[in-house]
Amino acid sequence: MKDNTNFAEISVNKMHLTDKEEHIKEADFKTVKTFKGGGVYREHIAFDKKKSDYKVVKNVGIEFARLGQPVKAVPNLHFKSDEYKQIYSALEDTKYHKKCPDLLVGEIFYEVESYVPPFKKDKISGMFGKGLKQSPNIVINNNKGATDRYIKKIIYQRIAIGQNINEVWLYEKGRIRLLYKKQ
Repeated sequence: MKDNTNFAEISVNKMHLTDKEEHIKEADFKTVKTFKGGGVYREHIAFDKKKSDYKVVKNVGIEFARLGQPVKAVPNLHFKSDEYKQIYSALEDTKYHKKCPDLLVGEIFYEVESYVPPFKKDKISGMFGKGLKQSPNIVINNNKGATDRYIKKIIYQRIAIGQNINEVWLYEKGRIRLLYKKQ
């Protein structure tokens, strides 16, 4: 017998989840760190802790939470799965549909990009190339210290060729900072 219970719909950034689905979705996340300012960092139970950039993604998520944001580290899922539809429903009808960004900060998806050693300045451009396929909001691991001027040059070159970049954050020495925000 089909359950015809009407659940109130929640509409957030094109997300249309029923209360029941929202409950299921939240139950799949475990709280890792909570801050006094209201920020909380949570990881999905299917989040791959063996990924090469796990520590960077976790540290970036914790830094966003330290700024008072609710942060969820989200897993890589197949786009046809029910869980994908629950977590990534905001990406539906965008060019990022079928993609799996690393973090959900508030209602905004972010892709965290890191490099494979050894570091070369040219790898920053590659990080933008990969990251922009996942999300227009990127966090770049800049622990080796490419200059802000060089990174902004790459941002403006990519904007000039028509790529959409909303925000660029830099992860340096255990902290994040905003380098670019679309006006």
